[in-house]
Amino acid sequence: MLLRGGELVDGTGAPPRIADVAVRDGAITDVGRGLTAPPGAAVVDATGLVIAPGFIDLHTHCDFTLPQYPRADSMVRQGVTTIVTGNCGSTPYPVDPERAGLLRESTAHLGSSLQWNWGDAAEYADVLDRLPLSLNVVMLVGHTSIRIAAMGFERRPPTEGELVAMRRLVADAMEHGCAGLSSGLIYSPGSYAETDELIALATVAAQHGGFYATHMRNEGPALLAAVEEALSVASRSGAGLQLSHHKVLGRSNWGLTERSLARVAKAQGAGMDVLLDQYPYTATSTTLTALLPTWMLEGGVAAMRDRLRDEQTRAAARAEVLNGPTDGRPKRDFEAETVTIASVSGGRRPDLGGRSIADLARTEGREPVDVFLDLLRDEGGGVEVVIAAIGEEDIRRVMRNPFVAVASDGWTLSPAAGGTPHPRSYGTFARVLGHYSRDERVIPLEEAVRKMTSLPARRLGMTDRGAVRAGARADLVVFDAAAVADLATYEQPHRFCAGVHRVFVDGTEVVRDGADTGAVAGAVLRRRSVGFADRGR
Repeated sequence: MLLRGGELVDGTGAPPRIADVAVRDGAITDVGRGLTAPPGAAVVDATGLVIAPGFIDLHTHCDFTLPQYPRADSMVRQGVTTIVTGNCGSTPYPVDPERAGLLRESTAHLGSSLQWNWGDAAEYADVLDRLPLSLNVVMLVGHTSIRIAAMGFERRPPTEGELVAMRRLVADAMEHGCAGLSSGLIYSPGSYAETDELIALATVAAQHGGFYATHMRNEGPALLAAVEEALSVASRSGAGLQLSHHKVLGRSNWGLTERSLARVAKAQGAGMDVLLDQYPYTATSTTLTALLPTWMLEGGVAAMRDRLRDEQTRAAARAEVLNGPTDGRPKRDFEAETVTIASVSGGRRPDLGGRSIADLARTEGREPVDVFLDLLRDEGGGVEVVIAAIGEEDIRRVMRNPFVAVASDGWTLSPAAGGTPHPRSYGTFARVLGHYSRDERVIPLEEAVRKMTSLPARRLGMTDRGAVRAGARADLVVFDAAAVADLATYEQPHRFCAGVHRVFVDGTEVVRDGADTGAVAGAVLRRRSVGFADRGR
């Protein structure tokens, strides 16, 4: 194949230039002007369009939706050719038979259609390999899932034996190809872990060449303390650090990213391997249980629902939601007008999709906090919400930082999924290219592409993806820089982006004229396979 006459943005941050790109057997063989197509080669006229490396999404939760939507329409039609799954501490593995129900209940908001017919990361990877994947998958293993497998929803430090078991589970996942360990320290039972536990597990990941990605313990008033904890885990374990979806929540906290980025820069100046990622929206998305006091989740989702049926315990939880924790932890503001229900797992209560807690409270003539607690009592942990809490200036400040990759924090979806999920699953990469780069000029095009390609490849230790050069795999996207745009909105999230014409994975065309070709080109990319650098100590 020969891509001819496109404006090459090669992923390194170099200025655009007109070039041809030659591909054979899934690899790029030559890049230059006036290349000749060999007999029988397909020629793609890219005149007036951008040729770029396929985008690498460092932060997704697609492990919970890929079995249902293996064509990954919401992702691949933006130009994404590799996704990293298993973020925020939650993975559908490892599965301990006696605690499998706890894991299923706690991850219901991430996806409720899994068959759960596997045990460990290796068996789950085999399930993915049998799917008609359109793109490549890199897996992480989640600290929360490991903790559930070893000790359930216990709100205490692990015993020596439990910590040994958790370390063994991390090692097993890494030996079977996971690229690192993730944590989600606002979610129970991951939130019950102390720093030393995280260091012990991240050390195992580092010894196997992996990194540590974290949804930090606080992204509000205690953001800076949370950054310090993450840096401590990385420095004491030897793991590279990925600060997930970097932001600050709550109007009263806006602007703190100036200080958090300065702290990261200081750590980098001291030689630490620290990178970050971001999605370009002023709203976040999470499970409704994240707004509860963490002690309410001890014992799991079923125990939470029982507590909400007890008037005295419910009253204590209600008071903490409104007034803040009694143990000295920072208060997370409960702003009911900013909390919109995206979906309820299993398709239950479709009437709630797109409605805010405040709107429901007005309709029912009740206090918003009571509507919130009743939803958790009646629907459990499967309520996904969108929360408008991020400042635009913080988004732009974080985006301008050269060490911040673009990442969606999204899912593989299709319009058939229904509900009102966060639009980031359909629009993240197109929004940065169109709105922030072209229209708002926050960062130039070549910098936007670098943040989607070579920068995330650097975190993964990938040597054969992330740049258009001879010898690299032919993961490529062809798009119209003047027309690329995100069309998904909070009200209509299931809308594909505009302006992405063609997408190639290992030289196979998976998107043509903006539509899925049906080609099966993706695979699970296991660490230590060809293209991954050995980062072990």
